[in-house]
Amino acid sequence: MSENLLNALLELFAIIAKKDTVTEDERQNIKRFLEEHLNEESANRHLLIFDEFANNSSTEEQTIKESINRICKNINQEFTTAQKIILSLQLIELILADGTISEEEAEILNYVSDQIKIPQENIEEIKKFAVGKFSNEFSTHNCLIISDNSEHITASTNFLFEANLSGFIAVLKLPDSEMYFIKYIGNAQLNINGHPLRNSLITLFPPGSTIKGDKSQTVFYSDVVSKFKTDADTPNISFVAKDISFTFPNGHTGLQKLNIAEDTGRLIGLMGASGSGKSTLLNVLNGNDSPTEGKVLINGIDLHRNPEAIKGIIGYVPQDDLLIEELTVHQNLYFAAKLCFSDRTDHEIEELVTTTLTSLGLSETKNLKVGSPLEKTISGGQRKRLNIGLELLREPAVLFVDEPTSGLSSRDSENIMDLLKELSLKGKMVFVVIHQPSSDIFRMFDKLIILDVGGYQIYYGNPVEAITYFKNQVNTIDKNKGSCLECGNVNPEQIFNIIETKVVNEYGKATEKRKISPQKWYRLFNENIKVPTVDQTDDLPKPELRIPGWAQQIKLFFRRDLKSKLSNRQYLLINLLEAPILALLLAYIIRYYPDNGKNEYLFVDNLNIPAFFFMSIIVALFMGLTVSAEEIIKDRKILKRESFLHLSRSSYLVSKIGILFMFSAIQTFTYVIIGDVILEIDGMSFIYWAILFSTACFANLLGLNISSAFNSAITIYILIPILLIPQLILSGVVVKFDNLNQQITTPDKVPFVGEIMASRWAFEASMVAQYRYNDFNQAFYTLDKQMAQSEYKTVYYIPKLESKLELLINQLDNRETKEFREAISLLRNEIALELELVGKKQFEAFKQLNEKDFNMDTAEKTKSFLTALKRFYNNVYNEASSRKEKAIYILTSTPEKKERFEYLRANYYNHSVATLVKNTNDPDRIMEYNGQLIQKIFPIYMDPQPNHLFDFRTQFYSGKKYFVGYYFDTLAFNLTIIWLMSLLLYVTLYYDLLRKIVNFRQR
Repeated sequence: MSENLLNALLELFAIIAKKDTVTEDERQNIKRFLEEHLNEESANRHLLIFDEFANNSSTEEQTIKESINRICKNINQEFTTAQKIILSLQLIELILADGTISEEEAEILNYVSDQIKIPQENIEEIKKFAVGKFSNEFSTHNCLIISDNSEHITASTNFLFEANLSGFIAVLKLPDSEMYFIKYIGNAQLNINGHPLRNSLITLFPPGSTIKGDKSQTVFYSDVVSKFKTDADTPNISFVAKDISFTFPNGHTGLQKLNIAEDTGRLIGLMGASGSGKSTLLNVLNGNDSPTEGKVLINGIDLHRNPEAIKGIIGYVPQDDLLIEELTVHQNLYFAAKLCFSDRTDHEIEELVTTTLTSLGLSETKNLKVGSPLEKTISGGQRKRLNIGLELLREPAVLFVDEPTSGLSSRDSENIMDLLKELSLKGKMVFVVIHQPSSDIFRMFDKLIILDVGGYQIYYGNPVEAITYFKNQVNTIDKNKGSCLECGNVNPEQIFNIIETKVVNEYGKATEKRKISPQKWYRLFNENIKVPTVDQTDDLPKPELRIPGWAQQIKLFFRRDLKSKLSNRQYLLINLLEAPILALLLAYIIRYYPDNGKNEYLFVDNLNIPAFFFMSIIVALFMGLTVSAEEIIKDRKILKRESFLHLSRSSYLVSKIGILFMFSAIQTFTYVIIGDVILEIDGMSFIYWAILFSTACFANLLGLNISSAFNSAITIYILIPILLIPQLILSGVVVKFDNLNQQITTPDKVPFVGEIMASRWAFEASMVAQYRYNDFNQAFYTLDKQMAQSEYKTVYYIPKLESKLELLINQLDNRETKEFREAISLLRNEIALELELVGKKQFEAFKQLNEKDFNMDTAEKTKSFLTALKRFYNNVYNEASSRKEKAIYILTSTPEKKERFEYLRANYYNHSVATLVKNTNDPDRIMEYNGQLIQKIFPIYMDPQPNHLFDFRTQFYSGKKYFVGYYFDTLAFNLTIIWLMSLLLYVTLYYDLLRKIVNFRQR
């Protein structure tokens, strides 16, 4: 208070006191007022100033009003509403110093209250309260009587029973404010916060205060405030934690036999040194973690065993922000409200959000983006209030808040705690983990729980009482003083200074050893403090939550996620430009010009087309992984908050996957269009897009799995190369499957390690599709297949059988050798397969193909059959060749048709692709493996020969796949496999299997 303002107040006091001459009681009132605010010397000096004002002030009404107007103007400029109310109280006490209020004094009092904007209702309440001397004179709903006798208490008066209290304490709550005043009328010596309570005089009753007497029990601020709750519909909540213990997976003990018992309308603080288990306790109490021993009951219902029964009852605000940084303040609240109240219209939701913004003081920032902590758009205090606001929307009956003041200024901290205190006053139960609170914040708490290192509970009770409790345990000189005598402030640091006092060595230096160990504090707690009991009711409050249905949740999640992505320009630019830039670079670099003297690009001669397709698949995998790798990890905290709503996990995942698939569709489409234009790949754009899109979707789900499994974005991005390298190596391109380690590969099929790679299925599909479905080649595919298979039979297969037959003839006299047995087994098996293809009329003649019965007669018949078989395949080849030549003749019969034919060949057919799918560069055209001959040339024309109904495995680039008795085109089959792999990844994602495996490994 400034010197000028104090002088103005003294002049105002003098004007009022002078109306009936200044009495000694009035002068003593002024003196007491000065002594409360100033030191003794200054108080005496200002008392003389008052005397001077009283002697010199005018009694003329016009002059008095002018002086009052001047003084009140200064007051309005410097005083808050609360200070003005206290000033009004001082004026009333000054007027009442002689026991009465004259008409002139009342007139001046009313005039002053009008000038300083204090409602007349408040002035009247204070006057009645100041005049009252008997309990029946405080019979209004704004008053409370604390006494051990309710005999003269009227029905309209609030009553609080306090045994052994001599006389009574009257409490006044001013309308439309949270200011409380008390007046004790009795003969006992009572103390408020350790200081004497003056008899019959009005005293401010600030938050956190306690009133104590020699014989009576302590009266707590929270006990008083709870009696003034105006919301009669607030249901009673009992919260009981019985013998809670918690052990971490690594065996470390987090909590030790902790007990809590609370009921409706309390603000409970959790304090303790670092590592004492505050956050652990909070997570056990709110249901995030299950206790190793003990149970947590809300109205008798076990929180951990029956969480569905208390759905919507609990709210949780963790220490970290739970905000979607790309959305505005309004949008964060809007979508939170939509997920809570499906039964409300958009207009009602908007009204709820607007009301919440107003109560949070965020109306002016509602259209600002939340921003990240590093790139702030709104302040830290506003972020904290918005976090709390997300929970306030649905008004949970029990709210848990983890360090809401961390990192905030003292003013912001007080604003946050005021908000939480207001919630408790409305009937909510609020648990708050707090660290180094100020005096004002500390006194806001109704109850305080203090933990010591190791999870030991060492205090449970009133906050201000905690200071005297610990002082008494160590027997300090001022052990009965809980607050400062001069200013009334409380220093919570005293508690931890006592708890953590170190042993001093002989040199006077503090050691690392504590005087009192956590175990001893715990023992003292059990000996001195009794945990109270609360009445439990079976009726749970019915939350107003109306959770949307599954489809509606998908829509809301989709809209929310899409809005956040669209508002992030960097995200959009990178993800939408990434694909076309990569396509432009890759396609331009590998646009190969053959050395034909024409310097003309032709698709047919581009040697790099297979490489481009392979790189495209790797690009699709890379883009799919990077776009999804952080999706769940960045939402994890938000999901943790929303877990209290019991929303559908599948709806969240489906919406997330839908957006990722949409981005992947756009990325792969732009990639394909630009790549096809530059490399002049005609007629295959949709097929290539389908392949790349399917591959990117697989990568999306793979990225979501690792995003869900790990806790660090750095870890995830380290994992991306580890996931991509196997896709490179085991795709069958960089290293041929035949050239892999012999322990993991076989020549007749793609090895199993290759089968589980999406890149293998995607690349094979693209190569087979490019060769088989281009506009030039698809007209000849069937004929080419007949010619190729006939060529293989006559050039490689039958000569191989003939060589085996020759070996048998040469070793007729040496039948017992392994070589003889293997040769006859192979010959018998292969001829049996051929008989199934060309007819079985001669099958009986070859039943004797075994090592015992084989003779020259059988050999001659076999030789004749192979000769006939060769003629058969030669005829098939010649017929197919003739038909192809005829078809080509028709297609080139005119110059226009010939030009069209050459155009199709140059722009749709590619030599490198043909070489790859025909495998003509492989020197091994046929191989012997496990008693059978394996065709290595022309895999594109091979029809699978399965061992069983579900044997779909074939050689690489096979043109067809077999499954459950049917043959499928490779393109359709491979795409189906990729989508089945994606579906499997969705299942692992839904059940969070990878995260469970990772967490199990860490244990």
